[in-house]
Amino acid sequence: MINNPYLENMVANANPVRLVIMLYEKAINCLENALEIGDTEDFDMQKSKYEEIGRALEIISVLDAVLDMEKGGEIAKNLREIYRSLTDELTYQMLKEDKERLEKVIKILKNLKSAWEEVERIHYGKAQKVAPGV
Repeated sequence: MINNPYLENMVANANPVRLVIMLYEKAINCLENALEIGDTEDFDMQKSKYEEIGRALEIISVLDAVLDMEKGGEIAKNLREIYRSLTDELTYQMLKEDKERLEKVIKILKNLKSAWEEVERIHYGKAQKVAPGV
């Protein structure tokens, strides 16, 4: 259940491709937050950082779980490989701090999001704009 009426309305009225884009946006936002926190000795900040990475991992897991391998064919297979690679990278990030790896994951997610925005533009007309941080 969503506690934000604006977000709830946006999700309820979004096309399936827009929902995927929204998941990418949230994962990117979480990882950018983790990157912003950076290396710190502060326990609460470390906890927040790992929570953000954990949220991104959950989102990537959902994206992987909803892939339709029969209908998606080679694209779904490639996405599964990418999602699993991203999961490995983020798991590594939880064990060893590596800013460059985290930046690499963010870049890949942004590229995937852009590809889905193009799919949305082609199939649904002009891409919808979503409020930042959603």
